[in-house]
Amino acid sequence: MFAEEFHFMTHSEQKIIVICDFSERMKEVIIHGARMADMLKKELCLTAIWKDKSQKSEIQDKIVQTTRNLKSNLPDLPISWLLLQKSLRDNMQKLVDEYNGVLVVLHQTDIHWVLKAFQQSSIAFLFVNGELPRFLSYKNVLVPVDYRKASKETSLWASYLGRFNRSQVQLIYAHETNNEDAGRLMKNLEFFKKFLSSLNVRHQQIAGKASSWGICNETLDRAEEWMGDLMIFSGSSSITLLDLMIGLPEKRIVKKAGHLPILLINPRKDICMMCD
Repeated sequence: MFAEEFHFMTHSEQKIIVICDFSERMKEVIIHGARMADMLKKELCLTAIWKDKSQKSEIQDKIVQTTRNLKSNLPDLPISWLLLQKSLRDNMQKLVDEYNGVLVVLHQTDIHWVLKAFQQSSIAFLFVNGELPRFLSYKNVLVPVDYRKASKETSLWASYLGRFNRSQVQLIYAHETNNEDAGRLMKNLEFFKKFLSSLNVRHQQIAGKASSWGICNETLDRAEEWMGDLMIFSGSSSITLLDLMIGLPEKRIVKKAGHLPILLINPRKDICMMCD
């Protein structure tokens, strides 16, 4: 059995899963995770992974102490902890089905080892770096829109930020010269507008200069110009030989995001929905 629960864990509450590695950067991940849990009215679950039995007791002591310290500082926030055995990838389905995880929060530098887990995930991954107040507000959400069907998968999380945090959603849409591609792009943009309007989520359109293949990079490069404090985009729907040679686009984008949090959606899995 890969996952073990302890008395702090409750199965019924939906959870923001924060991956704890007890490094100096862990504080940044916990701060963002706590912000998301408070914003979305979810339980914060501090989660650690052990591979060797000789590590287990020490890791458990650390996660319990970290939880206690956090509870003393945030008494009104539901907080639990969880130990996972083996790897995050091996436990992704269990995190969703048995522990009601709805979001995994990690440090930006974790992207090098976590992609295999992400590819198995039906919940979003949030990559963070630093604790600057501006990037903890999550008030100005940048969503690149391209002609791929997968592009629409980001709409659900854009709506969560708009509904629960009163965030403004900026729809950065690509520029296509091919009529067929332009038609698919406009259908996606119309879908976003209709969907967000139906939920009374504030949003506006911004015309990008790049094609669908470059719109995520343009959004990241111009995030400062648009005062973005979160970018949501959909990962690769298929993996090509070129991706294996030079690395997946989502990995490259997360690595160069700086302090901008990146919320990554897996288009190859049905997205797990949050309860209001």
